[in-house]
Amino acid sequence: PLEPEGEARDPQEVDAATYVDSLWGEDLPAALQQAVDRRELRPALAADPAAAGERWGRREGSGPFHVVVKGSGRVTDVDTSSRTGLARVDTEASDGEILLQVGPVIRGTSIRDALPTVSFDQFVNQIQYADVANALNARVEEGLLASLEPEGLAGKRIRFVGMATLGEPPLTVTPVRIEREGEP
Repeated sequence: PLEPEGEARDPQEVDAATYVDSLWGEDLPAALQQAVDRRELRPALAADPAAAGERWGRREGSGPFHVVVKGSGRVTDVDTSSRTGLARVDTEASDGEILLQVGPVIRGTSIRDALPTVSFDQFVNQIQYADVANALNARVEEGLLASLEPEGLAGKRIRFVGMATLGEPPLTVTPVRIEREGEP
């Protein structure tokens, strides 16, 4: 936690980048190990979204569920006409496709919100909580997405793991890892 029990902290003391470094080293790898396979998640969502969210998701309050999800498929299209680029992935399942955020800019807070070790009550205020989400997104933008070359994904088979907010289809995943199948 960012705030020790019984001690008030100056909101300016929290360094989101340092906090994210600690998450990246231990909490994120542990969460990725628990990722639900997209092939299992999608039919469960179609049958009973609330039950699927309860089983695999995480949420604070009455908001949407957030999940750590993994999968594979063929990239059918990459749209980089805006800075929030998306890749369409045909997962060769009867329930359609998913979208992967391929940037260079990531939208949303799915990474933060799906991590089971991060909750709003750890922070002094909403600004710190938002700063952590932004730092997590920046980490993916500067790491994975900076070297990804999204246009080169079209037609390729990939494996991915990332976070998604459950809602209307198609499922949009913020990837933390993407591997081209058959490549190291």
